[in-house]
Amino acid sequence: MDSPVTFNRSKFRELVLYVSRESEDDVHFGATKLNKILYFSDFKAFAIMGEAITGAAYQRLERGPAPRPIVPVLREMRGEGEIDRTERRYFNLLQKRVIALRDPDLSDFSEQEIEIVDNVISELRILNAAQVSALSHLETGWQVARPGETIPYHSAYISDRRPTQRELDARGIARPRGHWSD
Repeated sequence: MDSPVTFNRSKFRELVLYVSRESEDDVHFGATKLNKILYFSDFKAFAIMGEAITGAAYQRLERGPAPRPIVPVLREMRGEGEIDRTERRYFNLLQKRVIALRDPDLSDFSEQEIEIVDNVISELRILNAAQVSALSHLETGWQVARPGETIPYHSAYISDRRPTQRELDARGIARPRGHWSD
């Protein structure tokens, strides 16, 4: 199934800068975590607002979802002096970090989009790459996609958990009495 959204390369680039800037002090932040923050941000935005932030296509990889355009975009951004990449040993693994060399331009982002990204960054801050990958493997879209296949944005609507009261309230839905609890 094709993605119902259009890729916004400019917003994707600015979001890479924003996430990298906001994650500078996160010792767990590396390429894997960047990919997952981008994925969770786009898919949460799609689930909440009906449209993704960047519209990037995400593919199922062994370590979890990753945006298809990430490699060429990072190469382009590095060539233009917008980012740098560093590598360091982290628990006997090679951590590849993206370093923002300029402030992101957030003028094309809504307050709600930035709030979603900030919440994702905050929720994932304490997790390392292995943990954030394991978390992404719980996502229905990752589970149903075959290796290398694009994860459909509509999978953001599929869940095996019941909605919270806060989610119901936000949509103006009354809780059915006696059916479930938060």
